Amino acid sequence: MTPTAQAAIIDAAQHNTRVYILAILTSMGAFLFGYDLAFIGTSIELAPFKRDFGLDHASEAVQNSFSANIVSFLQAGCFFGSLAAAPVGDKLGRRLALVLGAIAFMTGSIMQTASAGSKPVMYTGRAIGGVGVGFASMLVPLYTAECAPPKIRGRLVGIYEIGVQIGTCLGFWINFGVGGNMAPTSAQWMTPFALQLIPGGLLIIGLLFMPESPRWMVKAHGGTRQAYSSSGHQVGG
Repeated sequence: MTPTAQAAIIDAAQHNTRVYILAILTSMGAFLFGYDLAFIGTSIELAPFKRDFGLDHASEAVQNSFSANIVSFLQAGCFFGSLAAAPVGDKLGRRLALVLGAIAFMTGSIMQTASAGSKPVMYTGRAIGGVGVGFASMLVPLYTAECAPPKIRGRLVGIYEIGVQIGTCLGFWINFGVGGNMAPTSAQWMTPFALQLIPGGLLIIGLLFMPESPRWMVKAHGGTRQAYSSSGHQVGG
């Protein structure tokens, strides 16, 4: 094998390594979606949560209404977030739009954790967090696909679904852990809510070191995909 061929193989391997890192980091956007799917249903059934939100002696109809609202506000945020993600991503770039989505998610998570029995604050936090989830659901597969080499594009986008399933699994197990090992205080329900901040924070930090989508760079600023690839905007080969 010639030195030129060896150098080409090494360069391709390095590019593939970088794009796998990108896919894993951006899959935090999928993880937070899966985590929320899993943890919320059991968190709102914890005795301290019901006590703090005045549900421990409420009628079944009131409890069912609260449960429906706390899920519906997130879904409403997801709906509007996914609609807004496309124009925002086209205007500001995929990476910056994802950062804004992650900030919205973390803002909503902080509000939920600090709601301290306030239903309006909890509902508002759920809606704002849902906007962030909607942004991630729309932009993570798009950003990953646009940065990935064609040969492994499908495999990398599939990491998104893996992130959802891992988040779902951990969400159930974390609630199982806090339910069986933490004292029945407010910290018991606040802990799984606060843990939402971890994937959101990892997504923001990771995106600071990732390049912009070369396809968006070509569309927004002109030039060729090859030009942005050679200048460092292309992650994959």
